[in-house]
Amino acid sequence: MKTKIHFGALCVCLLALGGCKTTTVTSFSQSYQNPGYGDTVFKRVLVIGVAQDAAGREAFEDALASAIASEGGTAAPSYTVLPNDEKLSEDELHAVIERDGVDGVLVTRLLSVDKETENYTPPTKHLNAQTRYYPGGWGYGYGYGGYYGFYGTTFAEVHSPGYFDTSTTLKLETSLYSVATNELVWTGQSETIDPDSIDDARESITKAVAKKLKDQGLIP
Repeated sequence: MKTKIHFGALCVCLLALGGCKTTTVTSFSQSYQNPGYGDTVFKRVLVIGVAQDAAGREAFEDALASAIASEGGTAAPSYTVLPNDEKLSEDELHAVIERDGVDGVLVTRLLSVDKETENYTPPTKHLNAQTRYYPGGWGYGYGYGGYYGFYGTTFAEVHSPGYFDTSTTLKLETSLYSVATNELVWTGQSETIDPDSIDDARESITKAVAKKLKDQGLIP
């Protein structure tokens, strides 16, 4: 689905089609699972969202932890145990992870926001019927200034500006690591096309990631 573009550099497009909300789809363009972890099921995953602002990080981590819980797994948002204003050393981070009984760390980061302009629709104009009343006396031209006066006031020219059809694709990378070995277990790149809003994109992405982990047998 595409939208008429009349905005600046936004991360997410706001779309409408006939006044009805559409379903945003997130799919994985590629993924890899370490064959050495074919039978590994993670019982408690620490979710880390890489974001520039704390609010965005917290919202994403909450949504992903909730989506994993909906698939039967257990996950904890990292912002509840890791500070926002300082970087922990590897030993400090490992200590926090062990203290919370975490056996897997799931990291998601934004790779790109791609906009593709395809078609241009030129400006259009059409006549829009309307009625205006001009008071007058009896005789020629009463009311609307003659028959053409009456006819002419019933139409007005309406102009619609031209626009580009543009599609926006969000690309993210999600990677799952084993705490016990510090090795990569699974990684995937997802694509979300033309979400309705930031909230809609977040919901679509987190549900897709959680389902993928479930399908790969990585969460209970």
